[in-house]
Amino acid sequence: MKTREQYNLQIHSTGRLFTWIALGLMLVLPPVFFIASGSSPAWDKFISAIPFILGYLAIGLIEAVSYAPLLGTGGQYLGFITGNIANLKLPCAINAQNTSKTIQGSEEQELVTTVSIAVSSIVTTLIIIIGLIPLSLYQKEIISAIAPISPYVLPAIFGGLTVVLFARYFKLASVPFVIMLAVSIVLFAMGQDLGQSTMIPIGMVVAVVYAYILYKKNKI
Repeated sequence: MKTREQYNLQIHSTGRLFTWIALGLMLVLPPVFFIASGSSPAWDKFISAIPFILGYLAIGLIEAVSYAPLLGTGGQYLGFITGNIANLKLPCAINAQNTSKTIQGSEEQELVTTVSIAVSSIVTTLIIIIGLIPLSLYQKEIISAIAPISPYVLPAIFGGLTVVLFARYFKLASVPFVIMLAVSIVLFAMGQDLGQSTMIPIGMVVAVVYAYILYKKNKI
């Protein structure tokens, strides 16, 4: 039987290997596309998109840090390789943790979370494959049918995730949520939009400071 340390070392070794493979496949795709199509990048548009790209890199780094306690070692690698963490993998992991009533940071939580994310990845892949069949036949009709509801998909997912987090961590989540909601309302009234890459770090700082205050007062 492997110890927790041996398990983590094996997961890190395997996770890093497949992470590099995934990155290599993603990086090789654009050159292959340009070679196959005989085209070249529009460098002026690429340069203008650099701030947008850096914003997404910042979000990725923030997510890697903030999701780690909830996803565990194996879930972290598997989730970031397969993607769709916030709207699929994280809700699935939290639901599995709540259903199995695992202790935060325990070996049971690590295993339950990894298995739930693996199952989510398999099911998602199967659904995508099945969905591509009618989409390839009736693409225009399907797109026009779901267009009215598409803006509400992400809010519905994050709303459900918020309810779960509130139910489990109400003392920790309530004050940061109210503060960030107030900041968002004020910025909206002023016609300002700091963007996701800015609001997420601010929210993380608020949450960490508030959690530290509760910890120093022995309330968590």
